[in-house]
Amino acid sequence: MNSTDTNRATTIGIMGAGAIGLYVGGMLAQASARVVFAARGRTLEALRRGLAVSRYDGFKAELKPEHYSAGGADGLADCDVVLFCTKSGDTESAALELVKTLKPGATVISLQNGIGNVDLLKSLLPMHEVVAGTVPFNVVRLSPNAVHCSMEGKVLIGPSDASSKLVDRARASRLKIEVHDNLDALQWGKLMLNLNNGLNVLSGLPLREQFEDPGYRAVLAMAMDELLQALDAAGITAIGATRTNPRLIPKVLRLPTWLFRLAARQQLKMDDTARSSSWDDLKAGGEPETRFLNGAVCSLAEAHGRTAPVNQLICRLVDEAFAAKTSPHLSGGELLALALSAVA
Repeated sequence: MNSTDTNRATTIGIMGAGAIGLYVGGMLAQASARVVFAARGRTLEALRRGLAVSRYDGFKAELKPEHYSAGGADGLADCDVVLFCTKSGDTESAALELVKTLKPGATVISLQNGIGNVDLLKSLLPMHEVVAGTVPFNVVRLSPNAVHCSMEGKVLIGPSDASSKLVDRARASRLKIEVHDNLDALQWGKLMLNLNNGLNVLSGLPLREQFEDPGYRAVLAMAMDELLQALDAAGITAIGATRTNPRLIPKVLRLPTWLFRLAARQQLKMDDTARSSSWDDLKAGGEPETRFLNGAVCSLAEAHGRTAPVNQLICRLVDEAFAAKTSPHLSGGELLALALSAVA
Protein backbone atom coordinates (compact mmCIF):
# COMPACT_ATOMS: atom_id res chain seq x y z
CA MET A 1 0.00 0.00 0.00
CA ASN A 2 1.50 3.38 -0.96
CA SER A 3 1.49 6.49 1.26
CA THR A 4 -1.46 8.03 -0.53
CA ASP A 5 -3.57 4.97 0.21
CA THR A 6 -2.46 5.05 3.83
CA ASN A 7 -3.48 8.69 4.20
CA ARG A 8 -6.85 8.02 2.58
CA ALA A 9 -7.50 5.20 5.04
CA THR A 10 -6.75 7.34 8.10
CA THR A 11 -9.95 8.30 9.90
CA ILE A 12 -9.81 11.52 11.94
CA GLY A 13 -12.12 12.04 14.91
CA ILE A 14 -13.07 15.40 16.43
CA MET A 15 -13.88 15.27 20.13
CA GLY A 16 -15.42 18.63 20.97
CA ALA A 17 -17.33 20.25 18.09
CA GLY A 18 -16.74 23.85 19.10
CA ALA A 19 -15.20 26.56 16.92
CA ILE A 20 -11.75 24.95 16.68
CA GLY A 21 -13.04 21.40 16.28
CA LEU A 22 -15.50 22.37 13.55
CA TYR A 23 -12.94 24.47 11.68
CA VAL A 24 -10.07 21.98 11.75
CA GLY A 25 -12.37 19.05 11.04
CA GLY A 26 -14.22 20.96 8.33
CA MET A 27 -11.05 22.00 6.53
CA LEU A 28 -9.76 18.42 6.59
CA ALA A 29 -13.12 17.07 5.37
CA GLN A 30 -13.13 19.65 2.57
CA ALA A 31 -9.80 18.14 1.47
CA SER A 32 -11.45 14.69 1.31
CA ALA A 33 -10.18 13.37 4.65
CA ARG A 34 -12.43 10.93 6.50
CA VAL A 35 -13.67 13.01 9.45
CA VAL A 36 -16.02 12.03 12.26
CA PHE A 37 -17.43 14.67 14.64
CA ALA A 38 -18.53 13.78 18.18
CA ALA A 39 -21.22 16.33 18.91
CA ARG A 40 -24.45 16.72 20.84
CA GLY A 41 -27.53 18.91 21.12
CA ARG A 42 -28.09 21.67 18.62
CA THR A 43 -24.58 21.26 17.19
CA LEU A 44 -25.31 17.66 16.22
CA GLU A 45 -28.67 18.64 14.75
CA ALA A 46 -27.03 21.42 12.74
CA LEU A 47 -24.20 19.20 11.47
CA ARG A 48 -26.79 16.83 10.06
CA ARG A 49 -27.80 19.71 7.76
CA GLY A 50 -24.25 20.62 6.73
CA LEU A 51 -21.16 22.58 7.80
CA ALA A 52 -19.89 25.95 6.55
CA VAL A 53 -16.24 26.95 6.95
CA SER A 54 -14.74 30.26 5.85
CA ARG A 55 -11.48 32.18 6.20
CA TYR A 56 -10.25 35.76 6.37
CA ASP A 57 -8.74 35.37 2.87
CA GLY A 58 -12.14 34.86 1.21
CA PHE A 59 -12.14 31.05 1.15
CA LYS A 60 -15.58 29.51 1.75
CA ALA A 61 -16.79 25.92 1.69
CA GLU A 62 -20.28 24.54 2.20
CA LEU A 63 -19.95 20.88 3.19
CA LYS A 64 -22.89 18.56 2.82
CA PRO A 65 -23.41 15.90 5.51
CA GLU A 66 -22.13 13.16 3.20
CA HIS A 67 -18.65 14.74 3.37
CA TYR A 68 -18.24 13.76 7.05
CA SER A 69 -19.91 11.79 9.83
CA ALA A 70 -21.48 13.20 13.01
CA GLY A 71 -22.83 11.48 16.10
CA GLY A 72 -21.97 10.73 19.71
CA ALA A 73 -18.57 9.81 21.15
CA ASP A 74 -19.20 6.17 20.25
CA GLY A 75 -18.93 7.20 16.60
CA LEU A 76 -15.17 7.67 17.09
CA ALA A 77 -14.64 3.91 17.55
CA ASP A 78 -12.96 3.47 14.17
CA CYS A 79 -10.81 6.60 14.29
CA ASP A 80 -7.04 6.31 13.96
CA VAL A 81 -6.42 9.78 15.41
CA VAL A 82 -8.72 11.90 17.55
CA LEU A 83 -8.27 15.67 17.77
CA PHE A 84 -9.34 16.55 21.32
CA CYS A 85 -10.89 20.03 21.14
CA THR A 86 -13.09 20.34 24.23
CA LYS A 87 -12.93 23.16 26.74
CA SER A 88 -10.44 22.50 29.54
CA GLY A 89 -13.23 22.14 32.08
CA ASP A 90 -14.68 19.26 30.04
CA THR A 91 -11.44 17.33 29.61
CA GLU A 92 -12.08 14.70 32.27
CA SER A 93 -15.70 13.93 31.38
CA ALA A 94 -14.95 13.82 27.65
CA ALA A 95 -11.91 11.58 28.16
CA LEU A 96 -13.97 9.16 30.25
CA GLU A 97 -16.46 8.96 27.38
CA LEU A 98 -13.66 8.44 24.91
CA VAL A 99 -11.88 5.69 26.82
CA LYS A 100 -14.92 3.44 26.34
CA THR A 101 -14.76 3.94 22.58
CA LEU A 102 -11.21 4.30 21.31
CA LYS A 103 -9.77 1.39 19.39
CA PRO A 104 -6.30 0.02 20.29
CA GLY A 105 -3.53 2.09 18.75
CA ALA A 106 -5.59 5.25 18.29
CA THR A 107 -3.69 8.49 18.99
CA VAL A 108 -5.20 11.50 20.78
CA ILE A 109 -3.93 14.99 19.94
CA SER A 110 -5.00 17.79 22.30
CA LEU A 111 -5.76 21.12 20.63
CA GLN A 112 -6.99 22.76 23.83
CA ASN A 113 -6.23 26.03 25.56
CA GLY A 114 -4.55 26.06 28.94
CA ILE A 115 -1.89 24.03 30.71
CA GLY A 116 -2.23 20.51 32.08
CA ASN A 117 -4.73 18.96 29.68
CA VAL A 118 -2.19 16.61 28.12
CA ASP A 119 -1.09 15.24 31.50
CA LEU A 120 -4.73 14.70 32.49
CA LEU A 121 -5.47 12.94 29.20
CA LYS A 122 -2.44 10.69 29.63
CA SER A 123 -3.64 9.66 33.08
CA LEU A 124 -7.16 8.93 31.82
CA LEU A 125 -6.14 7.27 28.54
CA PRO A 126 -3.09 5.22 29.61
CA MET A 127 -3.40 2.74 26.73
CA HIS A 128 -3.20 5.43 24.06
CA GLU A 129 -0.56 7.83 22.80
CA VAL A 130 -1.46 11.40 23.76
CA VAL A 131 0.20 14.25 21.87
CA ALA A 132 0.19 17.96 22.71
CA GLY A 133 -0.94 20.56 20.23
CA THR A 134 -2.02 24.17 20.06
CA VAL A 135 -4.01 26.48 17.78
CA PRO A 136 -2.48 30.00 17.95
CA PHE A 137 -5.07 31.71 15.74
CA ASN A 138 -8.65 32.86 16.11
CA VAL A 139 -11.77 31.03 14.95
CA VAL A 140 -15.22 32.55 15.40
CA ARG A 141 -18.35 30.47 15.65
CA LEU A 142 -21.03 32.16 13.56
CA SER A 143 -23.76 29.57 14.20
CA PRO A 144 -24.00 25.95 15.42
CA ASN A 145 -22.70 24.73 12.03
CA ALA A 146 -20.75 27.71 10.66
CA VAL A 147 -17.24 28.82 11.67
CA HIS A 148 -14.91 31.51 10.39
CA CYS A 149 -11.11 31.69 10.74
CA SER A 150 -10.36 35.38 11.16
CA MET A 151 -6.55 35.37 10.96
CA GLU A 152 -3.52 33.51 9.59
CA GLY A 153 -1.82 30.76 11.58
CA LYS A 154 -0.69 27.15 11.81
CA VAL A 155 -1.93 24.30 13.96
CA LEU A 156 1.15 23.14 15.89
CA ILE A 157 1.39 19.56 17.16
CA GLY A 158 4.00 17.36 18.80
CA PRO A 159 5.81 14.57 16.93
CA SER A 160 4.18 11.16 16.41
CA ASP A 161 3.31 8.83 13.53
CA ALA A 162 -0.24 10.19 13.63
CA SER A 163 1.10 13.76 13.50
CA SER A 164 2.97 13.03 10.28
CA LYS A 165 -0.16 11.55 8.69
CA LEU A 166 -2.17 14.58 9.75
CA VAL A 167 0.37 16.96 8.22
CA ASP A 168 0.27 14.97 4.96
CA ARG A 169 -3.52 15.07 4.87
CA ALA A 170 -3.64 18.82 5.55
CA ARG A 171 -1.43 19.58 2.53
CA ALA A 172 -4.46 19.15 0.29
CA SER A 173 -6.30 21.91 2.18
CA ARG A 174 -5.69 25.51 3.22
CA LEU A 175 -5.25 24.30 6.79
CA LYS A 176 -1.61 24.52 7.84
CA ILE A 177 -0.40 21.91 10.33
CA GLU A 178 3.21 21.76 11.48
CA VAL A 179 5.05 19.39 13.81
CA HIS A 180 6.93 21.13 16.62
CA ASP A 181 9.43 19.44 18.94
CA ASN A 182 8.91 21.52 22.10
CA LEU A 183 5.18 21.76 22.72
CA ASP A 184 5.60 22.19 26.50
CA ALA A 185 7.38 25.51 26.08
CA LEU A 186 5.09 26.45 23.20
CA GLN A 187 1.97 25.91 25.31
CA TRP A 188 3.23 28.41 27.87
CA GLY A 189 3.75 30.85 25.00
CA LYS A 190 0.20 30.19 23.80
CA LEU A 191 -1.13 30.68 27.34
CA MET A 192 0.44 34.11 27.27
CA LEU A 193 -1.72 35.03 24.26
CA ASN A 194 -4.79 33.42 25.83
CA LEU A 195 -4.55 35.82 28.79
CA ASN A 196 -6.45 38.22 26.52
CA ASN A 197 -9.49 35.92 26.31
CA GLY A 198 -10.96 37.18 29.56
CA LEU A 199 -10.23 40.80 28.67
CA ASN A 200 -12.24 40.34 25.48
CA VAL A 201 -15.21 39.29 27.62
CA LEU A 202 -14.78 42.36 29.82
CA SER A 203 -14.45 44.79 26.91
CA GLY A 204 -17.27 43.31 24.82
CA LEU A 205 -15.43 44.52 21.71
CA PRO A 206 -14.06 42.82 18.59
CA LEU A 207 -10.37 42.05 19.11
CA ARG A 208 -9.10 44.57 16.56
CA GLU A 209 -11.05 47.39 18.22
CA GLN A 210 -9.94 46.27 21.67
CA PHE A 211 -6.27 46.38 20.67
CA GLU A 212 -6.69 49.98 19.52
CA ASP A 213 -7.23 51.00 23.16
CA PRO A 214 -4.03 51.56 25.20
CA GLY A 215 -5.88 50.84 28.45
CA TYR A 216 -6.76 47.27 27.48
CA ARG A 217 -3.25 46.74 26.13
CA ALA A 218 -1.71 47.98 29.38
CA VAL A 219 -3.79 45.55 31.46
CA LEU A 220 -2.87 42.66 29.15
CA ALA A 221 0.81 43.62 29.47
CA MET A 222 0.48 43.58 33.27
CA ALA A 223 -1.11 40.11 33.18
CA MET A 224 1.66 38.87 30.87
CA ASP A 225 4.35 40.32 33.15
CA GLU A 226 2.91 38.29 36.02
CA LEU A 227 3.12 35.13 33.91
CA LEU A 228 6.72 35.82 32.87
CA GLN A 229 7.71 36.45 36.50
CA ALA A 230 6.05 33.20 37.59
CA LEU A 231 7.76 31.28 34.78
CA ASP A 232 11.13 32.69 35.83
CA ALA A 233 10.50 31.68 39.43
CA ALA A 234 9.58 28.17 38.28
CA GLY A 235 12.51 27.88 35.87
CA ILE A 236 10.17 27.32 32.91
CA THR A 237 10.95 28.51 29.39
CA ALA A 238 8.19 29.78 27.11
CA ILE A 239 8.45 29.79 23.32
CA GLY A 240 6.37 32.21 21.29
CA ALA A 241 3.32 30.75 19.60
CA THR A 242 3.84 33.52 17.02
CA ARG A 243 7.05 34.94 15.59
CA THR A 244 7.36 37.42 18.43
CA ASN A 245 9.55 36.63 21.44
CA PRO A 246 7.19 36.31 24.45
CA ARG A 247 9.33 38.70 26.50
CA LEU A 248 8.89 41.43 23.92
CA ILE A 249 5.10 41.25 23.76
CA PRO A 250 4.36 43.29 26.94
CA LYS A 251 6.77 45.97 25.72
CA VAL A 252 5.07 46.12 22.33
CA LEU A 253 1.65 46.35 23.99
CA ARG A 254 2.79 49.41 25.97
CA LEU A 255 3.87 51.35 22.86
CA PRO A 256 1.82 54.38 21.76
CA THR A 257 -1.04 53.20 19.56
CA TRP A 258 0.43 54.49 16.28
CA LEU A 259 3.71 52.71 16.98
CA PHE A 260 1.93 49.59 18.25
CA ARG A 261 0.08 49.33 14.92
CA LEU A 262 3.40 49.30 13.09
CA ALA A 263 5.18 46.89 15.44
CA ALA A 264 2.25 44.43 15.62
CA ARG A 265 0.96 44.72 12.05
CA GLN A 266 1.43 40.98 11.40
CA GLN A 267 -0.47 40.03 14.55
CA LEU A 268 -3.23 42.53 13.73
CA LYS A 269 -3.95 40.87 10.38
CA MET A 270 -7.41 39.80 11.48
CA ASP A 271 -10.84 40.71 10.21
CA ASP A 272 -13.47 42.54 12.19
CA THR A 273 -15.26 39.34 13.25
CA ALA A 274 -12.40 38.19 15.48
CA ARG A 275 -13.42 37.54 19.09
CA SER A 276 -11.98 35.30 21.78
CA SER A 277 -13.24 31.79 22.51
CA SER A 278 -14.24 33.05 25.97
CA TRP A 279 -16.56 35.57 24.32
CA ASP A 280 -18.14 32.70 22.38
CA ASP A 281 -18.59 30.81 25.66
CA LEU A 282 -20.31 33.82 27.24
CA LYS A 283 -22.73 34.23 24.33
CA ALA A 284 -23.46 30.47 24.33
CA GLY A 285 -24.22 30.43 28.05
CA GLY A 286 -21.21 28.22 28.78
CA GLU A 287 -18.73 28.14 31.64
CA PRO A 288 -15.72 30.50 31.86
CA GLU A 289 -12.40 28.96 30.90
CA THR A 290 -10.49 31.72 32.67
CA ARG A 291 -9.49 29.55 35.63
CA PHE A 292 -7.46 27.40 33.21
CA LEU A 293 -5.85 30.48 31.66
CA ASN A 294 -5.37 33.45 34.00
CA GLY A 295 -6.04 31.05 36.87
CA ALA A 296 -3.06 28.95 35.79
CA VAL A 297 -0.87 32.05 36.20
CA CYS A 298 -2.22 32.56 39.71
CA SER A 299 -1.54 28.93 40.63
CA LEU A 300 2.00 28.96 39.21
CA ALA A 301 2.79 32.23 40.96
CA GLU A 302 1.45 31.00 44.30
CA ALA A 303 3.40 27.74 44.02
CA HIS A 304 6.61 29.76 43.80
CA GLY A 305 5.96 32.38 46.46
CA ARG A 306 4.63 35.10 44.19
CA THR A 307 1.29 36.78 43.56
CA ALA A 308 -0.62 37.55 40.36
CA PRO A 309 -3.19 40.20 41.37
CA VAL A 310 -4.05 41.31 37.84
CA ASN A 311 -4.77 37.79 36.66
CA GLN A 312 -6.74 37.20 39.85
CA LEU A 313 -8.77 40.35 39.13
CA ILE A 314 -9.50 39.19 35.58
CA CYS A 315 -10.69 35.81 36.86
CA ARG A 316 -13.07 37.48 39.32
CA LEU A 317 -14.49 39.96 36.81
CA VAL A 318 -15.00 37.27 34.17
CA ASP A 319 -16.77 35.04 36.70
CA GLU A 320 -19.08 37.96 37.48
CA ALA A 321 -19.73 38.54 33.76
CA PHE A 322 -20.65 34.89 33.22
CA ALA A 323 -22.89 34.93 36.27
CA ALA A 324 -24.65 38.00 34.84
CA LYS A 325 -24.62 36.38 31.36
CA THR A 326 -23.40 39.60 29.78
CA SER A 327 -20.23 41.62 29.28
CA PRO A 328 -19.76 44.57 31.65
CA HIS A 329 -18.37 46.56 28.68
CA LEU A 330 -15.63 48.07 30.80
CA SER A 331 -13.65 50.74 29.02
CA GLY A 332 -9.89 50.38 28.76
CA GLY A 333 -9.45 53.20 31.26
CA GLU A 334 -11.87 51.67 33.76
CA LEU A 335 -10.18 48.27 33.56
CA LEU A 336 -6.71 49.79 33.89
CA ALA A 337 -7.80 51.69 37.01
CA LEU A 338 -9.03 48.46 38.57
CA ALA A 339 -5.78 46.68 37.66
CA LEU A 340 -3.61 49.46 39.12
CA SER A 341 -5.69 49.34 42.30
CA ALA A 342 -5.24 45.55 42.48
CA VAL A 343 -1.44 45.82 42.43
CA ALA A 344 -1.24 48.84 44.75
